[in-house]
Amino acid sequence: MQAWIPNTPLQNGQYIIKKVIGAGGFGETYLALDTEENRLVVIKTLNRQQQEKPDFVKRQKKFRKEALDLSKCYHPHVVRVYDNFVEDGLWAIVMEHINGYNLRAYISENGWLSETEALRYIDQIGQALECIHERGLLHRDIKPSNILLRPKTNEAVLIDFGLAREFKPGNIRSMTEVKTEGYAPIEQYQRHGHFGYYTDVYALAATLYTLLTTRVPIPSNYRAEYDVLLPPPKKYNQQISDRVNAAIIKGMELESINRPQTIREFRQLLG
Repeated sequence: MQAWIPNTPLQNGQYIIKKVIGAGGFGETYLALDTEENRLVVIKTLNRQQQEKPDFVKRQKKFRKEALDLSKCYHPHVVRVYDNFVEDGLWAIVMEHINGYNLRAYISENGWLSETEALRYIDQIGQALECIHERGLLHRDIKPSNILLRPKTNEAVLIDFGLAREFKPGNIRSMTEVKTEGYAPIEQYQRHGHFGYYTDVYALAATLYTLLTTRVPIPSNYRAEYDVLLPPPKKYNQQISDRVNAAIIKGMELESINRPQTIREFRQLLG
């Protein structure tokens, strides 16, 4: 059961819910009209499953804090956070609405990207991730469908911070409840996985793999369990340079210690 139905007014009519546009393991996402600014916005809140958990109050505080941290990351390639408020006992986050293609849909329609175009988008998202990491957050769900292209500038923007979590170096985190197969590194499948900047490195490398081949990489847990090697992306697209091919494989190493440890290191490998 969703929190709000279409035409529900929030904040004394400042926001009018238009429709539900997404529901995941943690949150619900709505398209809404900001009547004061006369613009469409995206509103996120925790979903019904989260509301029914005994530590819901704690989860709400964490949800708000991480959204506020994200709002301080004013970056052209990070979706903007405009506002936050409480309605019906729920914290809600107001974000910019980008009416553009996501990269998953884009390559489904147009085929794989040229290396030049793919690297441009990955570099832009890499810059966005560096901004996020500097504020002590990990995204944890980077994938082509979470990267939108702005209609006028065709620049990449990282969205959907539903799995974003506060991070301190050396922390051990419990297994991620929600993950995307093919893009999630092995530590997100482990009950007590070590998370770090390299967690997002894996997903960014896997995203580049898909942009250059249209294929979703073999899931990391399957590779680990059955000792399966990752087919190099160049196997599917001979136009990929040796340098980029090697960088992707390095970024997708199963053991986190063997990956580039930061996004900057990975960007440098790409050239």
